[in-house]
Amino acid sequence: MKALVSICCLALLICFSASFTYGDYLEVRRSATIKAEPQSGSAIIDHVAPGTYLELLDGGEQMDGYYHVHSVSLGQPGWIYRTLVRRHPGEIPLPEPEAVVAAPLTDPTVHMTAEQRGYAARHLRLGKPQAVYERVREGYVLAHDARLKIPLWVQYQLSPEELLGTSERSDDFRPDTSIPFGFRAELEDYSGSDFDRGHMAPAADMRRSDRVMSDSFLLSNMAPQVGSGFNRHIWANLEAAVRGWVEQRGTLTVIIGPVFAVESNRVTFDVIGDSHVAVPTHFYKIVVDANDPDNPEALAFLLPNRSLSGQHYSQYLRSIDEIEAATGLDFLSALPVAVQQNLESQPAPAIW
Repeated sequence: MKALVSICCLALLICFSASFTYGDYLEVRRSATIKAEPQSGSAIIDHVAPGTYLELLDGGEQMDGYYHVHSVSLGQPGWIYRTLVRRHPGEIPLPEPEAVVAAPLTDPTVHMTAEQRGYAARHLRLGKPQAVYERVREGYVLAHDARLKIPLWVQYQLSPEELLGTSERSDDFRPDTSIPFGFRAELEDYSGSDFDRGHMAPAADMRRSDRVMSDSFLLSNMAPQVGSGFNRHIWANLEAAVRGWVEQRGTLTVIIGPVFAVESNRVTFDVIGDSHVAVPTHFYKIVVDANDPDNPEALAFLLPNRSLSGQHYSQYLRSIDEIEAATGLDFLSALPVAVQQNLESQPAPAIW
């Protein structure tokens, strides 16, 4: 009998301990409101965003379909309707330390542990030096160099349907004000420089809407290019050829950017304007057909930034590996390593 009583007491103690230490919390599923009372017509006392955690009160009991919760941002209790939240067992997760990777795109080479995040939070407590501004737009994505004042790369997909757009060329050249003043090019930098404001993502590829067209005229999508014999001729011809390949082959990925060539173990380049916008020695363009994912094809070009009158872009066909070596960039990193090596190691045997 004593043994039975002891077992019962132990079971009660375990149940009591579990009820004392175990709790539930709510995760807001979509934008919602917290009300003063558990009634639809009650006054709204707080707005909560998806992903917000809420502390459950009253043991998680509902009243007329409402949970009684504590709003951290408001600092007082309120009521939220059950269909707007998801209930989870356990304690509210603690936030991880803020840290490290700044930019709207993720760096696949960084896999930080919680310990490393703590180190970063400590060492970067006063801020992380910003040198590259990555920007995502409907028509293209780019990485802008704050020292050079030009993009390091611009990449976009182009489909045959997007070539059917009817938006006219806007010519609304302007600085990219999403990049701080002093770290970007200004219109005055190109004035009187004898260089064109050379599009990386061409305006003629951005006709799907007026907004996409206008975005192509941000100076963060441009770099100084020799006009006659280059930007207005061989480079424009290559841009037109890309559109022709899209019509023939379907959706293609295009990557464009500057190169600063090494000569006699030195890298030297001109700059223009008060912002010291760098003038590249060369430009690259990579065009990838991945419509057959098991057998992608690519063309890569590396053209010197000078008048190339009378020459054809096919003369400047190169391997992607050569462009990677010249730029320090790793292209097509989402492809399997073996596919990358096969695609990038040799120039294409012929123009499409």
